[in-house]
Amino acid sequence: MTARLATADDTAVVIRLVSALLVELGGQALTAEAQAVYRTLISGEPGTGFVMLGGLTEAEPQAVCTVSYVHAMRTMGRYGVIQEMYVEPALRSTGVGRELLEAALSESVQRGCAMVELGTPFQGDRQIQFYERSGFANIGARLRWRPS
Repeated sequence: MTARLATADDTAVVIRLVSALLVELGGQALTAEAQAVYRTLISGEPGTGFVMLGGLTEAEPQAVCTVSYVHAMRTMGRYGVIQEMYVEPALRSTGVGRELLEAALSESVQRGCAMVELGTPFQGDRQIQFYERSGFANIGARLRWRPS
């Protein structure tokens, strides 16, 4: 199994994997505008984040994890938020997701994150169990507001 930082050459595969996640959750696939957000995440600019890819081989990544940075007084600085984490269905429960998550957490620490948080979908009991086995504490619901 492999896990590595994504690059500009990985744009199409990252868009494909995140789109698959969104569709699986009942949403819409990403549009072309998502490429600009991806370029920002992998730019290396302070305050953005990074993207990790994983799978059984380097040839075609089958899993993705995106991490954005947030700054908060409660953490005395930067922490990471896993925004998207997806493993293709055929590779679930094979260790690919765990390896990818461990690589993303290690990268977060190396980049100065005091902690990493994430949210799970409704009916996400399986996901919650996965993250708890990986050392995450369940701290409650994640809520969202959007202007009308």
